[in-house]
Amino acid sequence: MKRNLKWTIGAAIVIGLFAFAGWNVFGLGSDHPDGQPVTASHWPDGMAGLVNGTNRIHGFFVNDVDVFYFAGTATNFSSFLEDYSKIGGTVDRHRLILHEGAGDAKSPWDKNGRTCDWELYGQGNGWKNGIMTNYLLEVHFWTGGKIPVDQLTIPPNVELAGDCFKNFESITNGMTRGEVEKKLEMDGGLQGVSPVRFNDPACLGFKINVEFDFKRNAIDQNRAVETKADKVIRVSKPYLEHPSMD
Repeated sequence: MKRNLKWTIGAAIVIGLFAFAGWNVFGLGSDHPDGQPVTASHWPDGMAGLVNGTNRIHGFFVNDVDVFYFAGTATNFSSFLEDYSKIGGTVDRHRLILHEGAGDAKSPWDKNGRTCDWELYGQGNGWKNGIMTNYLLEVHFWTGGKIPVDQLTIPPNVELAGDCFKNFESITNGMTRGEVEKKLEMDGGLQGVSPVRFNDPACLGFKINVEFDFKRNAIDQNRAVETKADKVIRVSKPYLEHPSMD
């Protein structure tokens, strides 16, 4: 009996140490309570209003990082983005980061989550005399969810980021038409020689306009001549528009 008791106590201590070690992998953290208002003194003004909307389905914090997940309609998300774009103070930039697939709302210590449409990620980046001086606040959106991308309204001061925008940004002056067509897909509908609308299949709904330097055939009514060697002379910023059909 004494031997079994010692083994039980020893096993409990070992299990407790493993649990403590696993907890410290994430630092100090826990779930935010669902269905209850939450706030923190170091959050920028306006963040609590975003966090405590009726569309929140989960949230957690680890040290100075707070993550919240939401589900809703295109109207809900566009309204959320509009409110997010107005947050200033310690937030010096606003970014919307797009991901393929569907979002998964769960804490790092959870095995299973639930589907979400967007996420708010907040992280304190600087403290001075106990006061937060810089706060990173980003919105993440999943293009494979139930909200169609082309139904969104994105405020002008919100930067766009994600894999598809890296492809857009890779199009620069001096590239050839053939090189652009290898990276992006031509939009449907009526197109001319220049400018040309391109999209990225990984981020349908967003487009760029690319202008090319091209030649004209003087003996054929000055007709525009398109070649794969035409050089890029101007690239627009990405913009959101309904897909054009052939």
